[in-house]
Order: sequence, then C-alpha cells, then structure tokens
Amino acid sequence: MGFLEQFLTTKLIATVVLVLVLGASRYFIASYIRRSRRDWTSQQRLRWISSTRSFVFILILVSVIFLWGETIQGFAISVFAIAFALVFSVKELCMSFNGSVVRFRGKLFDIGDRIEVGEVRGDVIDTTLLSTTVEEVGRGASNHLYTGRRISFSNSIFLSQPVINESFLENYTMIRMEIPLKLEANWKEGKHLLLKIAGEEIAPYLEQARHRMSQMERRRGMQLPSVEPRVTLGIPEVDKVVLHLRMPSPTHLKERLEQVVLCRFLERFYHDTPLEELLPKV
Repeated sequence: MGFLEQFLTTKLIATVVLVLVLGASRYFIASYIRRSRRDWTSQQRLRWISSTRSFVFILILVSVIFLWGETIQGFAISVFAIAFALVFSVKELCMSFNGSVVRFRGKLFDIGDRIEVGEVRGDVIDTTLLSTTVEEVGRGASNHLYTGRRISFSNSIFLSQPVINESFLENYTMIRMEIPLKLEANWKEGKHLLLKIAGEEIAPYLEQARHRMSQMERRRGMQLPSVEPRVTLGIPEVDKVVLHLRMPSPTHLKERLEQVVLCRFLERFYHDTPLEELLPKV
C-alpha cells in the first residue's frame, strides 16, 4: 500500500470514528435531556435537544474540514477549473440561445421582415436557434438597394442591441424624407408643395393604407400613427431649414414613391432657379 493510499485510509478511519463518537454523544445527551427530572417544559427539552443536534452537526462539519481540508481544497480547485472551462466554452452558445428566446417571446421579427440591429440592416432570409441571416440593404441614397452581401450574425446580439423592425406595418411602411433648404428660400411654399405632391402620389393607396392601419389597431389593441401625409419643419443649422416628410407607402413601392416625390418637388420648387445657384460654390 502506497503512502498516499495509507494516508487517505487513515483519514477515512479517523473520520468514521469521529462521526460515530459525536453521533453517539448526541444520542446520549438527547436521551439524558428527555429523561432528566429537572423542572423543564416540553418546549425547553425540545429546544435543548435541537440545540445539541445543531452543535454536534457543526462540530462534525468542522472536524471533517480540518481532517480533509487540503484534499477538499485540491478537489474544489479542480472542479472550479473544469466548471470555468465549460462555462467559457459554452458562453456564446448559451447567449445565442437566450437571444432566440428573446426574439420568440418578444416577436421581434419574422422571415421576410426588414430589420436593423446595430450596424446590420437587411431583409431576414433565415433564422435558427443560434444565428440569423439577412440580405444587406444600403443606407442613405441606397436606402432600398441590396448591396449583394449576405450577413449572418449570432442571436446573442439581441441581448445587447435594440432591434428596429421596418416591416412592423406588414404590407405598408412609413416613408421619412428630409429635404434641406436655405433659410432665405421660400420654405412656406416648399412645405405646401411637398405636402401636395405627397398627397397626389399616395392617393391611389391611401384608403387601403387606412383600412390596413385600422385592422392592425384592432388586432394589436394599440393606437397607431395617422397615415395622412405630413410635413414638419426643423432647423438643424442657423442658415438651413429642413422639410421632414412622413407618408405611408406599400412596401414594394417605397423606393419608387420616394424618388418620384423627390424629383417632382425639385422640378417644381427650383423651376425658376438658375442651375448655377443650385451648385455648391468652390
């Protein structure tokens, strides 16, 4: 028998003897308390027996820790190292799964919706428990144009980034355009003209948009914004005023309507303005 085996066997025998001795002591003390002729009530006897039981248990625990302290410490370190390695290796997996739970419970989006998460914007074409794949869509002037890139990202991003669903209104979406003008320009005429053009372009679809919005309000139990075209003003800089247009549009016509409204506005608003005044000065 090796030294290590002999050492462990000695500790094991000492532990068993210690537990038996302390257990027997607790039994005899409890028996003494029950049979004692002292003027104690039953509650006092039970309280003393319970205190004795707790004291003996703590004494056994301390004795075992004293005997097996080094062994327990080495074992605990090994268990902690293994647990840390497991947690570290499956951390991203667990976060991705939790992100999927958030997506399902929050009904963030479905396949076919256009979403924006962090720096990623595109149409969802596939989703699993661990990842989501989108066809990337551009921004700015390329707001509705596919970039030709397919992006897959971990669902764990849903735990830390807000999800913007541009398809919340299903078959309809809201167009938001910003047209900057010089402050000395006739912005009142520009506001009236932009609202008129937007109303003319959306007129064939406006009634259907109202009906769709009413259906969604009843189904979701919430009040949604009006679908009527609206133009508001903003002054981001001292010498500039911006026309903010908001209007509904069928999802598949959003790009075309934006371009038509913008082109018609520029043609009408600047029809008497020389080209030299429109170009930036060098």
